[in-house]
Amino acid sequence: MPSPKRKRPAGLPPKAGVVVFSDVDGTLLDFHTYSAKAAAAALRELKRLNVPLVLVSSKTKAELEELRKGLGIDAPFVSENGGAIFWPKSSVTVKPKGAKLVDSYWVREFGTPYASLRKALVAFRESNRVKCEGFGDWSSEVVSKFAGIPQPLAKLAQQREYDEPFVFNPVPPKDVLDRHLKLLASDGLTVSQGARFFHLSGPSDKGLAVRELIDWYAATAPVKPRTLAIGDSPTDWPMMAACDIGIAVKQPDGRYHPSLRDHKGIRLAGAPGPEGFNRMILRLLKQLL
Repeated sequence: MPSPKRKRPAGLPPKAGVVVFSDVDGTLLDFHTYSAKAAAAALRELKRLNVPLVLVSSKTKAELEELRKGLGIDAPFVSENGGAIFWPKSSVTVKPKGAKLVDSYWVREFGTPYASLRKALVAFRESNRVKCEGFGDWSSEVVSKFAGIPQPLAKLAQQREYDEPFVFNPVPPKDVLDRHLKLLASDGLTVSQGARFFHLSGPSDKGLAVRELIDWYAATAPVKPRTLAIGDSPTDWPMMAACDIGIAVKQPDGRYHPSLRDHKGIRLAGAPGPEGFNRMILRLLKQLL
């Protein structure tokens, strides 16, 4: 009697050799316009080859649902800097290890609940008399202004579960800033720096979630795929370290973030945002498939 065939995740072809993990803001999407137009050719090629594109972002589940719908992406995704993995139940019928069913997704949570993060941020600024504010302090109009997004999208960005973006206003000198960040990153909390905001979260990060997904793909695919991770900021380094190939795109000022540029083994895209994404993904797909 033949052995039963293992179920494969949606988007992974029988002989797939690659899974792509991508940051969103400033990488797949242009930093200023939030457009993926410059990455259109690479997105078409990923679909043609049936290579999964896993979005790994500081964005909320609500924001990523909207983006995935617009780009026609059906792979799993990771919200809020590794806070949780979401597998669409419509395409992944077998429960992933450690996941629970929530609405239309299998969900594996890694992050600290948002209410705890807000409590920690408020306690920090009150006890240290520090002027810092996060999404939980702002109206959707203010989030829209700081993030540079339309107000309807700002409302989606406020639906946070595992990560609090925040800013210092005014920004203190570097030595003072470093001291503040060290104080805030205590009791199991983590502070990371993205393109626009600092992020307060629990011990989770993009790398933890990506490693979990790599194991899942390896267990459900006929062959273990090669993995690529592409991003633009320090929050993306754990994701890159988890993958076979890490790629850094330039930031809007035309320079690489030094924390990525100086890592050995990181490949430099030669262009910012979606232009760099497009260039490197097309090149590597040709080399690896």
